[in-house]
Amino acid sequence: MVAYTFDNLPGSEEDIDFSDLERKFAVPEQEETLENVVVVDNLPIIDQGKIEKLTGALQKNVFKNAGKFKANGVHMPLADEGKTKGYAFIEFETAQQAQAAVRLGNGFPLERSRRLQVNPFMDVERYTEVEDEYRAPPAEPFIDHGHLKSWLGDEFARDQFATHVGNNVAVYWNETAQPAELITARDNWTGTRVQWSPLGSYMCTFHRPGLALWGGPEFKKLMRVVHPFITHAEFSPSEQYLVTFSSEPISTEAVDKMLGAEEQHQNPFTADDEGHSVCIWNVRTGTLMRSFALPMNKDGTPVKTTWPQFKWSPSEKYFARMTHGSSISIYEAPSMALLDKKSMKVAGIQDFSWCPRVLEDTRTGAARPEMLAYWTPEEGNLPARVTVMAVPSREVVRTKNLFSVFSASLHWHPSGKMMCVRVQRYTKSKKSRFTNLEIFRTGERDVPVDVVELTDSAVAFDWEPTCDNYRFAILHTDDPTPPPTNANGIAMSAVKTNVSFYAFERKGKLVKKEGYALLKTLPNKTTTSLKWSPHGRHIVLATMRTVTTCTLEFYDADFDQTAATKSGNPGDAISLLESAEHYNITELEWDPSGRYVVTSASAWRQLADTGYILWDFKGQQLQKIDIEDFKQFLWRPRPQSLLSEEQKRTIRKDLKSYSRAFDEQDERRLHAADAELMSQRRRLVSEWETWRTQVAELLAAETDKALADGYKLPIAADNEDFVVEEIVEEIIEEKEEFI
Repeated sequence: MVAYTFDNLPGSEEDIDFSDLERKFAVPEQEETLENVVVVDNLPIIDQGKIEKLTGALQKNVFKNAGKFKANGVHMPLADEGKTKGYAFIEFETAQQAQAAVRLGNGFPLERSRRLQVNPFMDVERYTEVEDEYRAPPAEPFIDHGHLKSWLGDEFARDQFATHVGNNVAVYWNETAQPAELITARDNWTGTRVQWSPLGSYMCTFHRPGLALWGGPEFKKLMRVVHPFITHAEFSPSEQYLVTFSSEPISTEAVDKMLGAEEQHQNPFTADDEGHSVCIWNVRTGTLMRSFALPMNKDGTPVKTTWPQFKWSPSEKYFARMTHGSSISIYEAPSMALLDKKSMKVAGIQDFSWCPRVLEDTRTGAARPEMLAYWTPEEGNLPARVTVMAVPSREVVRTKNLFSVFSASLHWHPSGKMMCVRVQRYTKSKKSRFTNLEIFRTGERDVPVDVVELTDSAVAFDWEPTCDNYRFAILHTDDPTPPPTNANGIAMSAVKTNVSFYAFERKGKLVKKEGYALLKTLPNKTTTSLKWSPHGRHIVLATMRTVTTCTLEFYDADFDQTAATKSGNPGDAISLLESAEHYNITELEWDPSGRYVVTSASAWRQLADTGYILWDFKGQQLQKIDIEDFKQFLWRPRPQSLLSEEQKRTIRKDLKSYSRAFDEQDERRLHAADAELMSQRRRLVSEWETWRTQVAELLAAETDKALADGYKLPIAADNEDFVVEEIVEEIIEEKEEFI
């Protein structure tokens, strides 16, 4: 603006030049966009008079956390008859609110059979610009990773296992009469540890940027999950989903920086995932389904949580997590939406668990609703309670009140037809504790409950996986207080324990009242762990992770049927097959076939004598492998058999004929291995003899040449005497004195 004086004042305001100020403080023109508008489809068709009510419901229930609608910002087009057309245009105050509305509202269950479809309005403009002529996208090259279950077709029905030693991870075929056959081994294959998926299709390796899945005959990389600093991973039962957890909250900026400029497009996270720690992935596509933040208290501190963060129903239609002491949140898959749009308030909830199978109605054969069980402690005048609930209806199937409860744990039988609640209770004086076993027969109508009362405390419980009488074993002791442990979780002493076996008895001629009966008690043990074979009957009692005792006892629960028949007590059939020891044992794991057991000593818990021992189910040691810096031994899981129960019974009936065929096959393989060893030895001997012949011929040729050149050979001193001294030490007498 021109500097004015009294001599050149403008005659009027219009004569003042504001051009320099206009340039300096000019505001750029903003292009009018509709980025803050969304299209909501699949709305109910209603009368014009109900539009205001539906608008309020959308704002309160669906888009509450997205933001407020603009004044007069909801438009629902009307049809000729005065009713809405089933969709609406909603204008928010900002584009960010509209983006949040799409994320929160798309797929939202407005009613049980009605899910909203929410999209940005600008997508309409983008789709109108699509060319009329279709152009097929370039086809991605097919990469054949091999069949994910190829190992199940092994000619000799062998199982596979993985070992983690130092920085090396290796996968082997299990062998009994000879060393395991190496399939593949790689250095630095994992950053921390190795994990199999529940059906054995994938092997997981953990790294700083995330997690990788490997599979197929050659163990090629199948998928990469970008989730920095993963510490835990858990698959859904059928391996369709993968849940990962990282102690480092998600930061999209940090992930971009870690991936680098060339791979930032692989960052699966958006601003909506910021600060979250738990992610759910689709295993088949590798896409991020949803991320979750950890539950927080009102004061901003994290709520007490356990792993797994989410527990899956057997059908994978639902998954749930617990906010300790307050609620259960059940979500639906694949929408990842909260069931019925709200969590279920359960005051004081301590634990919950899904029934592992979808049961059938005994009368109609139709599938019953899935079931979830949880327990709550005593509070004021209210007793502790165990509740079995149907999902998705949330209908209570059965409840049981409990009194003087210290703690409880839920143990489902693999069939889903029984659930044991191991209840630790106070005595009247509250100076000691004892255990009751509350066993819910969830497979029966009205869910009867059997009670097994103990005089001491049960510290471990294990169902026999396959047994018609639902047999189980418990570990119980007068002193439930665990002994002191070192930093690696190794107990400094062993506690005296007892092992008892129970089975369910049906009402009959010899049984007046059906229920659970004690079969046998094995007293004065130091057992710390019970492990049934995956196919039942055989069980290993182990004393693990203790400094003083490292014993193993192999039992057959059906061995002496003659004694059981004679006495009338099925418990007399339980017999000890073998006792053994494994010094520094830290882990025990059955193979999927139930024929072999591996005990191992991991360097993560022990510094010396690390390695593993392979046993058969009778307790005979087959192989002992001592390896420095040994960390993990993991059997590869197998999926459930496709054979029907009738086919299995037929195979068991003809087992002797199959056994002879398998024995002959094993004999041929053993002879083949011996023949291969003999062939290798003959080849080495032949190579040695050939070398000796060549050296002899070369020496003879050089000698002849030396003689021709006048060289004279030295004369052998045959007449010289040689004195050979030999010192022999002999112990005449040995005494031992104790001071």
